Amino acid sequence: MNPSRPHWLQWLMARFPSRFREGKLAYAFMFAWLVIAILLVFVAISPYQNGPWLFLPMVGLLLGLMVAVQRGLGLVPAVHIGTSAGLVLILFATWHAGGVFSPRLGWLLMLPLLPFYVHGRRAGMVWAGVVLVAQLAMAWFTATGRIAPFEAGDQHVFSSWFTFSMITGVLIIVPFIYERQYRQALQDSRDHQRELESQRQALEHTLQMREYFIGTVSHELRTPMNAILGFNALLLSRVQDRPEALKVLNHTRQSADHLMTVINDILDYSQLQAGKLVVHPETFELRSVVQHAFELFRPRVQSMALDYHLELDEQLPQWVHSDRHRLMQVLVNLLGNALKFTHHGQVVLRVRWQNPGVLFEVQDTGIGIAQAQQAKIFSRFSQADSDIHARYGGNGLGLAISRQLVALLGGEIGFESEWGQGSRFWYRLPLIAVEAPARSADAGPTPMQTQAVAWRLLVVDDHPVNRLLVKRVLQNAWPQAEVLEAVDGQQCLDLLAQGPVDLVLMDMVMPVMDGIEATRLLRQNPAWQHLPVLGLTANVNPADLEAFRAAGLSAVMLKPFEPAELCARVEHMLLRPATPPM
Repeated sequence: MNPSRPHWLQWLMARFPSRFREGKLAYAFMFAWLVIAILLVFVAISPYQNGPWLFLPMVGLLLGLMVAVQRGLGLVPAVHIGTSAGLVLILFATWHAGGVFSPRLGWLLMLPLLPFYVHGRRAGMVWAGVVLVAQLAMAWFTATGRIAPFEAGDQHVFSSWFTFSMITGVLIIVPFIYERQYRQALQDSRDHQRELESQRQALEHTLQMREYFIGTVSHELRTPMNAILGFNALLLSRVQDRPEALKVLNHTRQSADHLMTVINDILDYSQLQAGKLVVHPETFELRSVVQHAFELFRPRVQSMALDYHLELDEQLPQWVHSDRHRLMQVLVNLLGNALKFTHHGQVVLRVRWQNPGVLFEVQDTGIGIAQAQQAKIFSRFSQADSDIHARYGGNGLGLAISRQLVALLGGEIGFESEWGQGSRFWYRLPLIAVEAPARSADAGPTPMQTQAVAWRLLVVDDHPVNRLLVKRVLQNAWPQAEVLEAVDGQQCLDLLAQGPVDLVLMDMVMPVMDGIEATRLLRQNPAWQHLPVLGLTANVNPADLEAFRAAGLSAVMLKPFEPAELCARVEHMLLRPATPPM
């Protein structure tokens, strides 16, 4: 029941049959009973002897229509049936009561009202036209003498007064009822809009919380993954002469890499959905990037009976300008899928020059994709069927991300596949040949030229395992170095005040004082304005990274990191201590 209705109306409608309690049906129900009441009054006061037999059938028809509507008849046909019957009744009554001079003709004014308010403007106009034609016909029949002249008498006084009074009342009551209905509908619409606005705000808040949650989870997952991958790399460098240990560590590395792929896919998809993922074009050697992506899977293929090879078009440009990381990410996704679903035969990566543009193709002889499942292959969290997911795993995000990344790079992606016959995935990018970049003056020297130098380095991180990892990596590269540790930004500033250091490795997210605030305060001290500060963080949120850089970093690296890459970056910064902060 609508709470905006008056209490008496709610009480009355609560006693209606169930089908007549809401919307237009409720008012049509009340209107029908109003007409029945008027007809019964006319049965009592009609000056004509045949009056009861004229009005009582109409009462019965209206009651029958209400029963039919209660049992499922639509309101619109019921209204048209009742209006048609009313037209016949009124014309019959006026024909025998003076034609155009009869007061009963006034009831024709009521006929268009109910169709207009129940069915709509068009129905109301149609019935208004019918009424006008009926009035014109009645005038013509009266003028030509086909209708007997009307002789007024005292017995007609009360019924005529009642007729005009009821017509006046109904003409006011019906618009009043539907005006109230309009106001109630308008209020309901406004309430619904407020509810939708509240839901929209709640949804936006949920989306913001989702992004925050994904970012937090990504950071919390990357932090231990940094230790896992880092210590794995350290162990790999020490067991090269022990095949069994090397095999175990390689399996560990592959599993950790797979987990990192899942983490990165979820984060990338979240940023793509939020429109926060942007491309960072650079000039790079195309063949080198393609070969690197291809070689990433070489260790896995060595234990498989597969023909895994690369075909590069000789006409490919050497240097191109695009987002190297995203181009390689799509290649890795397609190659990883091909190897996952191919047990025997071959997996081929072809890269061809199309003048202009470059076409990348990954063709396999794997299980293929059934025709019925191909339409959803690029959908998020979707694989061909549940059996595929159970047998091969995966999160169903790789292809969805790849399609959006290719679109960001200005290209297109597609595939052809048959069940049991393998698949061919391809994407085309608008790459053109560019000039080789000038050799950067910032290019770092050959790594490990300072192995014997006793550097003084400060590692700032709230996770003891991460501090231990970085310390081991640094001490392996510089055995004579002194590596200090701080658990937060405030302790970092305190250690710097106790004596000079050559370089700071700064985490971002820490208690007490985070890395952003610590770096900002560090740069405000004239003695530390040119101190090399390398940001080392698992937070990949673009806004947070930009704030970290703006605080005064010399450079930033993301966790998990490659030990060799970290050492090369550190040495490069140590050899250029006067470099101004970023």
